[in-house]
Amino acid sequence: MSGRTLQNTDKIKKLIFINNYFNKKTMKNKKNLIILIIVVILIILILVSTKSKIAIPSPENEGVVESEESLTKLEVPENITVPELEDQLENKEIAVPLTVSKAGPQTEAMFRRFEISAEKDKYSPSEVIVNEKDTVHIDFTAIDKEYDITFPDYGMKQTAKPGEKKILEFQALTSGKFLYYCDLCGGIEGKTKGYIIVVPKKAE
Repeated sequence: MSGRTLQNTDKIKKLIFINNYFNKKTMKNKKNLIILIIVVILIILILVSTKSKIAIPSPENEGVVESEESLTKLEVPENITVPELEDQLENKEIAVPLTVSKAGPQTEAMFRRFEISAEKDKYSPSEVIVNEKDTVHIDFTAIDKEYDITFPDYGMKQTAKPGEKKILEFQALTSGKFLYYCDLCGGIEGKTKGYIIVVPKKAE
């Protein structure tokens, strides 16, 4: 075999080696890229499918969403009293707070925690009464089917499956009698509804 033929054979072997090397490297990179894409897709799916169990008004919706003619905001009834811890009320539709404490070290506002359940197309209790500036915490539980609890004036909504508990928390910044309702049960026109009454702060 001539020297030139041997040189050509060596070149071919080198080319084959280089080609195989880069093919292996490319395949490895492709595998890594595919794994990375799968991981990113899984993370996106988890983030999309996971719903927060606490509804807090977003900054743009913080406080009350005002409108010229609100269907969900009424005047506060006269001579209304804010229930305190362990009050015994004749009207069982009015929620008695389970927790009452100072909302902060340098404020007169209070933190008030309530429980509301939904069963047989009805909220129980259905009426929550707080003072203006209070922090309101509601543990909402669906009993017999899926319900939601929608506070349009505070831009909040939570949906619970049977036996599931969801949390809503907000600061009652504006006085008024605010309607909340179940969107799944007919919305404003349905019978599953209640009120949050925010009693205005007394002038000093």
